[in-house]
Amino acid sequence: MAMVLVDSLVLLVVLCGLAWMSWRDSRDYAAFKKFDSSADRVRFYRRWTVVPMALFGVGGLAVLLTFGRLDSLYSVPVEFAPLIAPFEAASEPEGSSFETVLGMAIGLLLGLTITAVVWRRRLKKMSQPVVGDIEALLPRNGKEVACCIPLALNAGISEEIFYRVALPLLVLEATGSISASLMISIAAFGLAHWYQGLKGVLATSAMGALFFWFYLSSGSVIKPIAMHVLIDMIGLVIRPLVSQYLARRRASAEASEGALPAMPAGAATVVETEAST
Repeated sequence: MAMVLVDSLVLLVVLCGLAWMSWRDSRDYAAFKKFDSSADRVRFYRRWTVVPMALFGVGGLAVLLTFGRLDSLYSVPVEFAPLIAPFEAASEPEGSSFETVLGMAIGLLLGLTITAVVWRRRLKKMSQPVVGDIEALLPRNGKEVACCIPLALNAGISEEIFYRVALPLLVLEATGSISASLMISIAAFGLAHWYQGLKGVLATSAMGALFFWFYLSSGSVIKPIAMHVLIDMIGLVIRPLVSQYLARRRASAEASEGALPAMPAGAATVVETEAST
């Protein structure tokens, strides 16, 4: 009973801390959107890499170590057996490998499709359609892109360790409810992206549910980490790089067209006369 009370208090502190972080991130992001200096933006990217690494990565591992559940990173806890049962019943020989390849292929196809749509819009409007308020977060030059690489890698690794493994186990220890463990961890993941607005929260909550499915179906956190990193790398690195390249190419083409010598008025008159005859 005493341990349950302690776990409940720890969970309450963690959830309050996550709520405070969500509020602080929203405030910091509002300030970030006003930055004109690339140096200020780079410092922001670095802070959003280091702080989550310490809190979610190291903190998540600390939670697992405290519970003696580090094995949950590569083996789904037995408490989640009711959630795993449907996947085991539907599994076939070599199904795990097939599911992994299929999941990666679907994620890659989805990312490439979104990227293709963005490229077309970029050429027409020089703006990127995104879900949630993350337009300002996208890097604007090579140095910012370089800083977004560790940001994307860390987000995929640290957030999956915390939200897919550590937090669900903490909720389970405190409440004894698998449903509460699942719902609270997914909701917390979505609310952590409150700075993106309501659409961003809903989108990331849906992604959190998908990542949880990857974890349960594969039996390891490696698959959701890989998918999370892939999605973030496409959004924060690959897509901006391609968009910047296309923008430069379009600007170069427009400059070349503007540099073409204008046809003399007399020559134009001759051409018009010949055309009329």
